[in-house]
Amino acid sequence: MVRLMSKSAYLTIVALALSACGGGSSDSAPPPPPPVSFTYTVPTDIGDGWQVADLADEGIETQRIVDMMNDILDGTYLGIDSVAIIRNNKLVHYWYDRNREIDRFDDWVGNRDRERHILHSTSKSFTSALIGIAIDQGHIASTQVKFLDLFSYTSYDNWDPRKADITLEDALTMRLGIEWDEWSLPYSNANNDLVFLETNHTDWPKALLDRRMTYDPGSRFAYNTAATIAIGKALQNATGIPMAEYADTYLFYPMQITDAVWGSTPQGLPNGGSGLFLKTRDLAKFGQLYLDGGRWQSQQLISADWIADSVVRRVDLSGIATFSHGYGFQWWLDSLPFGTQILETWVTSGYGGQYIFVVPGLELVVAFTAHNYENGVGVSNLYTMVQWQIMDGIN
Repeated sequence: MVRLMSKSAYLTIVALALSACGGGSSDSAPPPPPPVSFTYTVPTDIGDGWQVADLADEGIETQRIVDMMNDILDGTYLGIDSVAIIRNNKLVHYWYDRNREIDRFDDWVGNRDRERHILHSTSKSFTSALIGIAIDQGHIASTQVKFLDLFSYTSYDNWDPRKADITLEDALTMRLGIEWDEWSLPYSNANNDLVFLETNHTDWPKALLDRRMTYDPGSRFAYNTAATIAIGKALQNATGIPMAEYADTYLFYPMQITDAVWGSTPQGLPNGGSGLFLKTRDLAKFGQLYLDGGRWQSQQLISADWIADSVVRRVDLSGIATFSHGYGFQWWLDSLPFGTQILETWVTSGYGGQYIFVVPGLELVVAFTAHNYENGVGVSNLYTMVQWQIMDGIN
């Protein structure tokens, strides 16, 4: 894992190395290297559907972004792998670390493209979008369908009549009522419910639905990656089309996203809960799609009704969440300060720092990837950059 050192630490190491190598007296020693300095340039137009523009032309103070990038490069903001900023439907800033370390998550799919990155739980928001498309197409009647009706399993362990009452909406909002705890223990712990399920079962949706009920459906939120994986299985059952193919045909290819890759379950189902890999230019397209009510450029890919339903605060998380205070259909919902205003903000959240921020009131989308898997300040740094350097730089 790459960890960026501070300027002072770097200069100290250089000085010690020169001394150890017999670099001569202090009078003859070469000067230390200059501090990291970022130079802003307009993103390259690569014909991927983005119109590119200068930050200043879209009302964002260039120096704010230069300062932010210097803080990334010198390690003030640790572990950031990429940043994309979109204003007024134009890509105005794009950077990724061309030297980022290929890690164990890349090995899930054999990824060696440093620009393409694991999204972890931001994948969930894409799975939700696919459900919206399937509802638009009539494959699924509505979010009120009974969740178990979307599966072909003939029986379930720990049967409880309340299982039959779980709706697709309950799954989308993580209020199934099924016994589940993915937050109390880290993902490095074998007893974390998600880790245990994935380690000890091959049919992950069935293993989830076999667990006992502890609450009435729709009554209590419990963050549940396995539920989103099960939603992907339900989608595949309802459409009759492999999930990755469905995503390519109706979401990715129309957005000129041609190299999306999914990590898979032991049964070959795309891991819609945490397994999607995308380039950050493409990740930002998804945020713009939602900002524009389901339209990408001139194409209506998802109905405006689904987008609006997705960002309704169906779950109040104000009592338990550190950042976002509400949850919709696999989107975290928040409000961020801007001058004297408080602006509605939609957020996707992925382990390690894979985030999209959509601020409709500013026509702003910001996307990050990162590798802050053991860095507790990683998420707060993302919010700091969005609020106090990007948003505050808008005039």
